[in-house]
Amino acid sequence: MPLVGSGRPHPRLVVFDLDRALIDSRPAFTYTLEEAIAAVTGRRIPARDLADAYHTRPWREALRILLDDPRDRDAAETLCEQYAARSALKRLLVFEGIGMALDELRGELIEMAAISRLPHRLARQHAESTGLDRFLSVIVPPPAGTFSPAQQLDECLRLLETHPTETAFVAPGHYERAAARRTGAIPFAAAWAIDPDPGDIPIPSPAALRETILRRWEGRTPAG
Repeated sequence: MPLVGSGRPHPRLVVFDLDRALIDSRPAFTYTLEEAIAAVTGRRIPARDLADAYHTRPWREALRILLDDPRDRDAAETLCEQYAARSALKRLLVFEGIGMALDELRGELIEMAAISRLPHRLARQHAESTGLDRFLSVIVPPPAGTFSPAQQLDECLRLLETHPTETAFVAPGHYERAAARRTGAIPFAAAWAIDPDPGDIPIPSPAALRETILRRWEGRTPAG
């Protein structure tokens, strides 16, 4: 592998779980649910307590908990989809330190991509609203609307013409990391994210992202 950037061995590509490792959508999730329910029912129902567990799931799963009437749930789901694509975008956050961490990876001439649970247009809107689009060469949405990390990672590799063994995959979830491992990519656990699953090589914070990945490519045990 050619030595570029700092001159240290490194992967050619790092792929992220866009929705959980880079973007914190909990404020947007809370706003969207609360506004949609208020518009449908005229009542203000707090949704913040559901944000940690449900912010990356389909709207209907949280709405089943908050609303009893199926007709209200259907109407609120339609509004959630509308708000999520418009007014909620300005409430999206990135985890603290992500911008600097991605800039450091770019300084190593490492290409970056992401997979998402969202349709491509909405995933692009999320990346553009948070400024992450300037770092990501590719964002791969779920094929046929069904989240499939292995298939989406394969598509990243195909589009960017990168071999799995030259690829790092960063996500908080065990399911996503296991899928990456099966493709031959090297999984890293984004321990800064919401409710991360233990296992694989942990990255405690975005500030440690570059160093942890480079140490692994040098064949050294990442610093604990």
